[in-house]
Amino acid sequence: MNGPTEGKARVPQNSPRGPLLAAVALLVAGGIALLLLGNPRTSPETTGQPAPNFVLSDIDGNRLELDALRGKPVLLYFSASWCLPCRADTRQLAQLYEQYRDRFQVVWISFDQFADSNQDLREHRRLYGHPDFRYALDARPSPVIQLYRVQARGSIVLINSRGEIVFRGIRSLDNPRFREQLHQELGKG
Repeated sequence: MNGPTEGKARVPQNSPRGPLLAAVALLVAGGIALLLLGNPRTSPETTGQPAPNFVLSDIDGNRLELDALRGKPVLLYFSASWCLPCRADTRQLAQLYEQYRDRFQVVWISFDQFADSNQDLREHRRLYGHPDFRYALDARPSPVIQLYRVQARGSIVLINSRGEIVFRGIRSLDNPRFREQLHQELGKG
């Protein structure tokens, strides 16, 4: 006799898979919620807004104030020296910078003061970056990271020459929207 459950896999009531399936469902639901509420890869929630000013010391001991860089577009790149995918991004950024050297500025900010030192960042700049990049280490409690609501290493923020945020993303150097915005900003200068 064929019953209503015949042919279907039965999971015992006290199976350890029950809590595991519930946890997976929660993770999936959380991921979907992040996508719907604003993924930082695609959500320009602060685009068009003034870029918050900050002051740091760069790795060469110089004062680095964002407002003092106005007049050229500025690309903020948030990472850590040990981030492997970010090394490739930094190389790509250095190549892009070589194309337009005098037309925009790059500020590379590490937000891992426990693993990074100024010497680590100098070595990173030598190996992956460009001599003209301004490198800085954001101090705890990471005020610049908080100002810009950075959520992941590899985050970029493009600021136009007037000091307005025109693009935000994570690992977005190949993003067509980023490239279009950068070329638009560079065409103005």
